[in-house]
Amino acid sequence: MKRVQLIHEVPGLYGTFRVEENVIQKIWAEQDFNLENLHTSCGMKLKVISQGIWNRTEEGPDFKNAVIQLNDKEHTGDIEIHFDAREWENHGHNQNKNFDRVILHVTLFPSRNLKINTLTSCGSKISQFVLLPLLSQSLEEYMEEAAIKSLASGKPGLPAKLKSPESIFEFKKDVQELAQLRWEQKKKFAKKKLMSAPFKQVLHESFLEALGYRRNRSIMHRIAQVHPWQEWNSKVVSASDLFHSETGWKTKGQRPANHPKVRLKQYAKLWEVNPDWIPQIENIKIPQRRKNEQLNRKTLGLHTLRKVWKEEILAQTFGGGKIDTLWIDVCLPILSAFHGKDYFDAWYYWSPGDFPLFLRSFVKEAGIAGNCRENPFSNGVLQGALGYCIKKKLIN
Repeated sequence: MKRVQLIHEVPGLYGTFRVEENVIQKIWAEQDFNLENLHTSCGMKLKVISQGIWNRTEEGPDFKNAVIQLNDKEHTGDIEIHFDAREWENHGHNQNKNFDRVILHVTLFPSRNLKINTLTSCGSKISQFVLLPLLSQSLEEYMEEAAIKSLASGKPGLPAKLKSPESIFEFKKDVQELAQLRWEQKKKFAKKKLMSAPFKQVLHESFLEALGYRRNRSIMHRIAQVHPWQEWNSKVVSASDLFHSETGWKTKGQRPANHPKVRLKQYAKLWEVNPDWIPQIENIKIPQRRKNEQLNRKTLGLHTLRKVWKEEILAQTFGGGKIDTLWIDVCLPILSAFHGKDYFDAWYYWSPGDFPLFLRSFVKEAGIAGNCRENPFSNGVLQGALGYCIKKKLIN
């Protein structure tokens, strides 16, 4: 029997947006959250040895044959994923013998009622584990990744729902506002990170996460935590050894330049050729909005700043769009949160990073950017365009 895909409405930047349960399942499948020092809702020490086999077709628990440790005692069984703990009983799992092998009930949101217990049909209590506080990025960013994938699977150019002149006008009008909301979310998440670790360690962790891309982000994050920036600065870290010390790398279909082993070597090279790169980022001067002046890359001095970023700080260790992605997705939000200054203009008008070609085609056809030399693509325009697609539910 085909499994039913549950959907939850979540308040977000662009109004409520739909989160399918398989997005949460995917986070668990890829272990894309902070895996250090895990505990269940009742305080038991948790270690995930194997997340289990994702059950996408049959009725029953979402993951089969998982292996976990609870207070150092090993358990083998199934994992069930829900948005909220109440769904265990709402779906009748407490009366269904197919769920009696569940050893961990994973939920996205914490339960408002601490007295809610997860019980099997024979009355055994199951430990609960909450994902939301441990996510490596905001929930909306996970949905944006899903949006990019959904849009990429369609035809290039404008979606059919945006073909009318009225829709294009509204699209153009909303782009900057939606980009601003996206920026505020990035700053908020950077501030949250800075509350849990010092600036240098946050930048170190965020850099490696970005170099891992979505599929290997959690492994890179774990490497950054186990091997803090001081070890890299002292040259005691071997990128090759680190790569081979980890299992679970997802490299199928990946471009050779984005292979995690290559990215780890590039990161080690950065520490070798410029061990002061983090203090240089901390002290870099970033232009802010000036009154009564037209804003663009030239007036903001972004061409000069990008040259300093690429040649002096990164010391030519990275190339392509990754140079820009590391700046706009990692450095600027962290610097803004750390210094308490608003760097929105630099973020908005900066060259776009690793945005896919189809989104550029989408924006160009709408006449917003990319149609002439005087109106180039920018990070903010593409961020706002993606936000518009989510707001208007142009993606599933």
